[in-house]
Amino acid sequence: MRAMTTSIETIRDDFSLLDEWEDRYRYVIELGEALPPFPEAERIPANKVPGCVSQVWLTTEQGPGVDPVISFQGDSDAHIVRGLVAIMLALFSGRRPARSRAPTRK
Repeated sequence: MRAMTTSIETIRDDFSLLDEWEDRYRYVIELGEALPPFPEAERIPANKVPGCVSQVWLTTEQGPGVDPVISFQGDSDAHIVRGLVAIMLALFSGRRPARSRAPTRK
């Protein structure tokens, strides 16, 4: 599973430089475009997020151990939602559950 390469810190810093909502919107779309390709074989009902107007798929991979690293991969058929998936992956993928908590607001 290929990981999201943009860190949440980079995303936060980039957002702070963007004053216009159109620029932020475009940036979120660019984050989605940078996601690794989502395997076609994973676009199955079990991986589909229920309740979304857009189609969204998420998969997880759990490493070994008591507090394993959890990796996520995701995709959407909508550009902006795909970008939001990218932000979620930057927040939570590649972390251990004990260390995955909501980030503090600055």
